[in-house]
Amino acid sequence: LGDIEEKRGNDSEAFQLFQAAASQGNMAALSELGRYHHQGEFVEQDDMEAVRIATVSGRLQNADPCANQVLGHCFAYGEGGLETSAVRSVYYLKRAIEKFDLHPETTRRYALALIDISSTYYPDCIMFPSGDNNWPQALFWFRRADAELTDAETDPFVESYESKIKETCAYCYKPLGTDKPKCCIECKAVYYCSRECQAADWKAGHKKDCVKSLKKRLRATGRLNDL
Repeated sequence: LGDIEEKRGNDSEAFQLFQAAASQGNMAALSELGRYHHQGEFVEQDDMEAVRIATVSGRLQNADPCANQVLGHCFAYGEGGLETSAVRSVYYLKRAIEKFDLHPETTRRYALALIDISSTYYPDCIMFPSGDNNWPQALFWFRRADAELTDAETDPFVESYESKIKETCAYCYKPLGTDKPKCCIECKAVYYCSRECQAADWKAGHKKDCVKSLKKRLRATGRLNDL
């Protein structure tokens, strides 16, 4: 009932229903209460309580998307008594997304955490090694979030990266010049000087980095609108 009222826009009524259900031991409702505590809706914002609820709910209700979203966000920003950790943030947000929590704020935060990891392991790099490149997935989720959030501003770092990747072949690192480069049609996150380089890079690791299989899974569930 809480979910129904929330979809109708009756957030206050939904919150009361979640409270009642949680008091009777409903773990899904308890997880929703954690989200309310985290966002400060109809209750005083309390990230410590949100983390406590998300931890309990996550343990008792395996892969609960709401609990994972709260934990992923708190690890990203070091909230609720947790230390900042991009790796842990990616772990929990990925679990939330795998359970189809595709809210733009969740997917955008996941993309930022992926970039944080790449920046940590490869500081000051623009071209990342194939097979260990988080940018194709990060750009996919950024673009999806930006398409759904009409008031969202494109991250200048992302704009800069999208511009620079068109300047260098992702496999041989040859400057691409003014000729129209070959682009991976699935992720649009890597560019090549030739089809030979593109084929070689796929085998070298881009097959792992690309979002082709991710898009296939999302399409199979009807949750992917082509951007």
